[in-house]
Amino acid sequence: MSGEGGACVPPIAKLGAIVTVERVLARTPALAVLLPMIQVYDVGCLLNLDVVARDAAAPPGLALQLDTAFSGEESTSLHLVLRYPGGAEVHSDHDGDCAPPNLSWFPGGVRGDASHTLYHMPLWLFPLPPPDELLLTLEWPWARIEPTAVTLDGAAIARAAKRSSSCWPA
Repeated sequence: MSGEGGACVPPIAKLGAIVTVERVLARTPALAVLLPMIQVYDVGCLLNLDVVARDAAAPPGLALQLDTAFSGEESTSLHLVLRYPGGAEVHSDHDGDCAPPNLSWFPGGVRGDASHTLYHMPLWLFPLPPPDELLLTLEWPWARIEPTAVTLDGAAIARAAKRSSSCWPA
C-alpha cells in the first residue's frame, strides 16, 4: 500500500484539487450526512463525507455504528454505492482487497461542541471514475435513512485530476 500512487490510499506528496459538492445527502431529526467536497488526485479521489449528529437527539451507540462502517461487515453500517455509466457499481462495504475499482473508508476524525458532533468519514475512490455523470447512493437502515441518491459530475472530477500537483517539482 504505497502512498505514492498506491491503489489503497491517497498519494501523500501530492496536492489534491477540490471539487465543491456542498450537498446534504440525507437528514433525520438526529443526523445529517453531508458531502461538502471531493479532493481529487491524479490517481483517485477522496469523497469527504461528514456525519453531523445533534447530541441531544443522537441515537445511543452512534459512534460504534460509525466505526462499523470501516469494517463493512455489519448489516447496520452506513453503505454507499457509486454507479458508473453502463451499470458497473463500486460499494463501500467491499473494500477488503483493494482491487479496482475500489471505494474504501479512509481514516477521518471527530470533533464537537456543546450540542453537535461531526464525524469526518472520507472514502477513497480508486481509480478515478469516468468523466461522465455518476450516481452515488447512500443507505443506512440503522439510522433510518432509506436509499437516497445524488448525481456527481465525473467531468468535474476529471478536470480537477489535471490540477492535482506534486508538493515538490520533479
